[in-house]
Amino acid sequence: MYCERKMDWKLEREFEAELRLLGSIRHINIVRLLCCVSGACEKLLVYEYMENGSLDRWLHGGHRELDWPGRVGIAIGAAQGLSYLHHECSPPVVHRDVKSSNILLDSKLRPKIADFGLARIMARPGEKQHSTAVVVGSFGYMAPECGYTNKVNEKIDVYSFGVVLLELITGREASDGGEYGSLNKWARLHFQKGRKIIDAVDHRIRNPVHLDEIEMVLKLAIICTRTLPSTRPTMKEVLQILLRCDRRFRNDEGLSLERDCDLLLQNKSSSWRSKSKTKVEIEDLVDNVNIV
Repeated sequence: MYCERKMDWKLEREFEAELRLLGSIRHINIVRLLCCVSGACEKLLVYEYMENGSLDRWLHGGHRELDWPGRVGIAIGAAQGLSYLHHECSPPVVHRDVKSSNILLDSKLRPKIADFGLARIMARPGEKQHSTAVVVGSFGYMAPECGYTNKVNEKIDVYSFGVVLLELITGREASDGGEYGSLNKWARLHFQKGRKIIDAVDHRIRNPVHLDEIEMVLKLAIICTRTLPSTRPTMKEVLQILLRCDRRFRNDEGLSLERDCDLLLQNKSSSWRSKSKTKVEIEDLVDNVNIV
Protein backbone atom coordinates (compact mmCIF):
# COMPACT_ATOMS: atom_id res chain seq x y z
CA MET A 1 0.00 0.00 0.00
CA TYR A 2 1.34 3.44 -0.83
CA CYS A 3 0.29 7.01 -0.22
CA GLU A 4 1.09 9.58 -2.90
CA ARG A 5 1.64 13.17 -1.81
CA LYS A 6 1.98 15.88 -4.45
CA MET A 7 3.92 18.64 -2.81
CA ASP A 8 2.78 22.06 -1.76
CA TRP A 9 4.04 23.74 1.40
CA LYS A 10 1.31 22.29 3.60
CA LEU A 11 1.68 18.75 2.33
CA GLU A 12 5.45 19.05 2.59
CA ARG A 13 5.16 19.76 6.30
CA GLU A 14 2.63 16.96 6.80
CA PHE A 15 4.84 14.55 4.88
CA GLU A 16 7.91 15.38 6.94
CA ALA A 17 5.94 15.04 10.18
CA GLU A 18 4.53 11.67 9.16
CA LEU A 19 7.95 10.42 8.07
CA ARG A 20 9.64 11.41 11.32
CA LEU A 21 6.95 9.87 13.49
CA LEU A 22 6.44 6.62 11.64
CA GLY A 23 10.17 6.11 11.37
CA SER A 24 10.43 5.93 15.14
CA ILE A 25 7.18 4.17 16.14
CA ARG A 26 6.84 0.40 16.35
CA HIS A 27 3.56 -1.08 17.55
CA ILE A 28 1.34 -3.90 16.35
CA ASN A 29 -1.65 -1.53 16.14
CA ILE A 30 0.09 1.25 14.22
CA VAL A 31 0.60 0.94 10.47
CA ARG A 32 4.21 0.13 9.60
CA LEU A 33 6.15 2.39 7.25
CA LEU A 34 8.28 0.33 4.85
CA CYS A 35 10.11 3.03 2.95
CA CYS A 36 9.97 6.52 1.45
CA VAL A 37 10.39 7.36 -2.23
CA SER A 38 11.32 10.99 -2.84
CA GLY A 39 11.15 12.78 -6.18
CA ALA A 40 11.38 16.36 -7.40
CA CYS A 41 7.62 16.90 -7.57
CA GLU A 42 6.20 14.17 -5.41
CA LYS A 43 7.02 11.88 -2.53
CA LEU A 44 5.66 8.46 -1.69
CA LEU A 45 5.24 6.72 1.64
CA VAL A 46 5.10 2.94 1.28
CA TYR A 47 3.21 1.13 4.05
CA GLU A 48 2.55 -2.49 4.82
CA TYR A 49 -0.40 -3.82 2.83
CA MET A 50 -3.70 -3.83 4.73
CA GLU A 51 -5.88 -6.42 3.04
CA ASN A 52 -9.21 -5.40 4.52
CA GLY A 53 -9.05 -1.67 3.94
CA SER A 54 -10.40 0.90 6.36
CA LEU A 55 -12.91 0.45 9.17
CA ASP A 56 -15.35 2.97 7.71
CA ARG A 57 -15.85 0.78 4.63
CA TRP A 58 -16.83 -2.14 6.83
CA LEU A 59 -19.24 -0.07 8.88
CA HIS A 60 -20.73 2.17 6.20
CA GLY A 61 -19.95 0.46 2.90
CA GLY A 62 -23.14 -1.57 2.93
CA HIS A 63 -21.68 -4.84 1.69
CA ARG A 64 -19.57 -6.00 4.64
CA GLU A 65 -20.65 -6.95 8.13
CA LEU A 66 -18.89 -7.09 11.47
CA ASP A 67 -20.41 -8.87 14.46
CA TRP A 68 -20.07 -7.41 17.96
CA PRO A 69 -17.03 -9.48 19.03
CA GLY A 70 -15.29 -8.29 15.87
CA ARG A 71 -16.18 -4.67 16.56
CA VAL A 72 -15.10 -4.65 20.18
CA GLY A 73 -11.87 -6.41 19.16
CA ILE A 74 -11.18 -3.61 16.69
CA ALA A 75 -11.95 -1.02 19.37
CA ILE A 76 -9.49 -2.70 21.75
CA GLY A 77 -6.74 -2.83 19.14
CA ALA A 78 -7.17 0.82 18.16
CA ALA A 79 -7.22 1.80 21.84
CA GLN A 80 -3.98 -0.10 22.36
CA GLY A 81 -2.36 1.86 19.54
CA LEU A 82 -3.52 5.22 20.90
CA SER A 83 -2.58 4.27 24.45
CA TYR A 84 0.91 3.49 23.19
CA LEU A 85 1.18 6.90 21.51
CA HIS A 86 -0.07 8.77 24.58
CA HIS A 87 1.56 6.80 27.40
CA GLU A 88 4.54 4.86 26.08
CA CYS A 89 6.10 7.16 23.49
CA SER A 90 8.58 9.66 24.89
CA PRO A 91 7.59 12.38 24.39
CA PRO A 92 3.89 11.48 23.94
CA VAL A 93 2.32 11.72 20.50
CA VAL A 94 -1.15 13.10 19.73
CA HIS A 95 -2.62 11.82 16.45
CA ARG A 96 -5.16 14.67 16.00
CA ASP A 97 -7.16 12.95 13.25
CA VAL A 98 -8.54 9.74 14.74
CA LYS A 99 -11.48 8.49 12.67
CA SER A 100 -12.78 5.25 11.23
CA SER A 101 -11.20 5.87 7.82
CA ASN A 102 -7.79 6.15 9.52
CA ILE A 103 -8.15 2.76 11.20
CA LEU A 104 -6.99 0.10 8.74
CA LEU A 105 -7.60 -3.65 8.99
CA ASP A 106 -5.16 -6.41 8.06
CA SER A 107 -6.00 -9.92 6.86
CA LYS A 108 -7.04 -10.94 10.39
CA LEU A 109 -9.08 -7.76 10.93
CA ARG A 110 -6.39 -6.50 13.30
CA PRO A 111 -6.72 -2.69 13.43
CA LYS A 112 -3.81 -0.36 12.77
CA ILE A 113 -3.87 3.41 13.11
CA ALA A 114 -2.76 5.28 9.99
CA ASP A 115 -2.25 8.80 8.62
CA PHE A 116 0.06 10.71 10.94
CA GLY A 117 0.22 13.83 8.78
CA LEU A 118 -1.46 15.94 11.47
CA ALA A 119 0.19 14.28 14.46
CA ARG A 120 1.91 16.41 17.08
CA ILE A 121 4.61 15.51 19.58
CA MET A 122 3.74 16.71 23.07
CA ALA A 123 6.20 18.85 24.99
CA ARG A 124 8.22 17.18 27.72
CA PRO A 125 7.70 18.37 31.30
CA GLY A 126 9.16 21.85 31.68
CA GLU A 127 9.18 22.55 27.95
CA LYS A 128 6.87 25.00 26.20
CA GLN A 129 4.15 23.39 24.12
CA HIS A 130 3.95 24.82 20.62
CA SER A 131 0.50 25.57 19.23
CA THR A 132 -0.95 25.47 15.76
CA ALA A 133 -2.82 28.31 14.07
CA VAL A 134 -5.07 26.04 12.03
CA VAL A 135 -8.02 23.88 13.01
CA VAL A 136 -7.11 20.22 12.71
CA GLY A 137 -9.19 17.08 12.52
CA SER A 138 -12.28 15.98 10.62
CA PHE A 139 -15.90 17.07 10.92
CA GLY A 140 -17.85 14.95 13.36
CA TYR A 141 -14.70 13.82 15.14
CA MET A 142 -13.25 17.14 16.35
CA ALA A 143 -13.40 17.89 20.05
CA PRO A 144 -15.21 21.13 21.00
CA GLU A 145 -12.01 22.78 22.22
CA CYS A 146 -10.59 22.63 18.69
CA GLY A 147 -12.91 25.54 17.91
CA TYR A 148 -11.56 27.91 20.53
CA THR A 149 -8.00 26.87 21.37
CA ASN A 150 -4.96 25.95 19.31
CA LYS A 151 -3.18 24.05 22.07
CA VAL A 152 -2.72 20.35 21.44
CA ASN A 153 -3.81 17.87 24.08
CA GLU A 154 -4.19 14.08 24.02
CA LYS A 155 -7.82 14.45 25.11
CA ILE A 156 -8.77 15.43 21.56
CA ASP A 157 -7.80 11.90 20.51
CA VAL A 158 -9.94 10.50 23.33
CA TYR A 159 -12.91 12.51 22.06
CA SER A 160 -12.40 11.35 18.47
CA PHE A 161 -12.03 7.75 19.61
CA GLY A 162 -15.32 8.08 21.49
CA VAL A 163 -16.98 8.99 18.20
CA VAL A 164 -15.44 5.89 16.59
CA LEU A 165 -16.96 3.82 19.41
CA LEU A 166 -20.34 5.36 18.59
CA GLU A 167 -19.86 4.37 14.95
CA LEU A 168 -19.10 0.80 15.98
CA ILE A 169 -22.23 0.64 18.13
CA THR A 170 -24.75 2.47 15.95
CA GLY A 171 -23.44 1.77 12.45
CA ARG A 172 -23.96 5.46 11.69
CA GLU A 173 -21.37 7.83 10.24
CA ALA A 174 -19.86 10.52 12.45
CA SER A 175 -21.80 13.22 10.60
CA ASP A 176 -25.07 11.27 10.66
CA GLY A 177 -26.88 12.90 13.55
CA GLY A 178 -30.06 13.78 11.73
CA GLU A 179 -31.57 16.98 13.08
CA TYR A 180 -28.85 17.11 15.77
CA GLY A 181 -26.04 17.45 13.23
CA SER A 182 -23.47 15.00 14.60
CA LEU A 183 -23.56 11.40 15.77
CA ASN A 184 -22.23 12.42 19.17
CA LYS A 185 -25.11 14.83 19.81
CA TRP A 186 -27.65 12.32 18.56
CA ALA A 187 -26.34 9.55 20.85
CA ARG A 188 -26.04 11.89 23.83
CA LEU A 189 -29.65 13.08 23.53
CA HIS A 190 -30.89 9.55 22.88
CA PHE A 191 -29.32 8.48 26.16
CA GLN A 192 -30.36 11.62 28.03
CA LYS A 193 -34.01 11.23 27.09
CA GLY A 194 -34.08 7.72 28.51
CA ARG A 195 -34.77 5.99 25.22
CA LYS A 196 -34.06 2.29 24.85
CA ILE A 197 -30.40 1.50 24.30
CA ILE A 198 -31.25 -1.18 21.77
CA ASP A 199 -32.93 1.41 19.54
CA ALA A 200 -29.55 3.12 19.10
CA VAL A 201 -27.72 -0.10 18.25
CA ASP A 202 -26.87 -1.15 14.70
CA HIS A 203 -29.49 -3.74 13.69
CA ARG A 204 -26.69 -6.03 12.52
CA ILE A 205 -25.40 -6.55 16.08
CA ARG A 206 -28.64 -6.63 18.12
CA ASN A 207 -27.84 -9.95 19.71
CA PRO A 208 -29.27 -10.09 23.25
CA VAL A 209 -26.16 -11.95 24.39
CA HIS A 210 -24.04 -8.84 23.84
CA LEU A 211 -26.40 -6.05 24.93
CA ASP A 212 -24.80 -5.56 28.36
CA GLU A 213 -21.39 -5.13 26.76
CA ILE A 214 -22.77 -2.81 24.09
CA GLU A 215 -24.47 -0.64 26.70
CA MET A 216 -21.21 -0.40 28.65
CA VAL A 217 -19.27 0.68 25.56
CA LEU A 218 -21.98 3.21 24.71
CA LYS A 219 -21.62 4.77 28.16
CA LEU A 220 -17.86 4.79 27.73
CA ALA A 221 -18.24 6.55 24.36
CA ILE A 222 -20.41 9.23 25.96
CA ILE A 223 -17.82 9.79 28.68
CA CYS A 224 -15.05 10.02 26.05
CA THR A 225 -16.98 12.72 24.18
CA ARG A 226 -17.66 14.99 27.13
CA THR A 227 -17.33 18.70 26.47
CA LEU A 228 -14.63 19.41 29.07
CA PRO A 229 -11.30 17.74 28.23
CA SER A 230 -10.43 17.26 31.91
CA THR A 231 -13.53 15.09 32.44
CA ARG A 232 -12.59 12.62 29.73
CA PRO A 233 -10.66 9.48 30.65
CA THR A 234 -7.16 8.76 29.38
CA MET A 235 -6.66 6.21 26.61
CA LYS A 236 -5.09 3.87 29.15
CA GLU A 237 -8.32 4.00 31.17
CA VAL A 238 -10.42 3.56 28.03
CA LEU A 239 -8.40 0.47 27.13
CA GLN A 240 -8.90 -1.03 30.60
CA ILE A 241 -12.66 -0.67 30.31
CA LEU A 242 -12.81 -2.07 26.78
CA LEU A 243 -10.86 -5.13 27.86
CA ARG A 244 -13.49 -5.73 30.55
CA CYS A 245 -16.26 -5.23 27.99
CA ASP A 246 -14.89 -8.13 25.93
CA ARG A 247 -15.81 -11.44 27.54
CA ARG A 248 -12.65 -13.01 26.11
CA PHE A 249 -10.59 -10.96 28.58
CA ARG A 250 -12.78 -11.49 31.66
CA ASN A 251 -11.51 -14.00 34.17
CA ASP A 252 -14.87 -15.13 35.55
CA GLU A 253 -17.83 -15.54 33.23
CA GLY A 254 -20.09 -15.67 36.27
CA LEU A 255 -19.47 -12.04 37.16
CA SER A 256 -21.85 -9.46 35.80
CA LEU A 257 -20.27 -6.86 33.56
CA GLU A 258 -21.05 -4.10 36.05
CA ARG A 259 -19.43 -5.94 38.94
CA ASP A 260 -16.48 -6.90 36.75
CA CYS A 261 -15.88 -3.26 35.90
CA ASP A 262 -16.35 -2.35 39.53
CA LEU A 263 -13.52 -4.70 40.48
CA LEU A 264 -11.31 -3.09 37.87
CA LEU A 265 -12.17 0.47 38.76
CA GLN A 266 -12.18 0.39 42.55
CA ASN A 267 -9.83 2.69 44.46
CA LYS A 268 -10.78 5.47 42.07
CA SER A 269 -9.37 8.97 42.40
CA SER A 270 -11.59 11.99 42.98
CA SER A 271 -9.65 14.07 40.47
CA TRP A 272 -9.59 13.54 36.71
CA ARG A 273 -6.33 15.50 36.53
CA SER A 274 -4.45 13.46 39.14
CA LYS A 275 -1.26 12.14 37.60
CA SER A 276 -1.32 9.10 39.88
CA LYS A 277 -4.91 8.17 38.92
CA THR A 278 -5.31 5.14 36.69
CA LYS A 279 -9.00 4.29 37.18
CA VAL A 280 -12.23 5.73 35.81
CA GLU A 281 -14.95 6.53 38.35
CA ILE A 282 -17.27 3.54 38.32
CA GLU A 283 -20.45 5.49 39.07
CA ASP A 284 -19.77 7.62 35.99
CA LEU A 285 -19.22 4.58 33.83
CA VAL A 286 -21.93 2.23 34.98
CA ASP A 287 -24.73 3.86 36.90
CA ASN A 288 -24.82 7.62 36.57
CA VAL A 289 -23.33 8.73 33.28
CA ASN A 290 -23.32 12.53 33.30
CA ILE A 291 -24.39 13.70 29.87
CA VAL A 292 -23.30 17.33 30.30
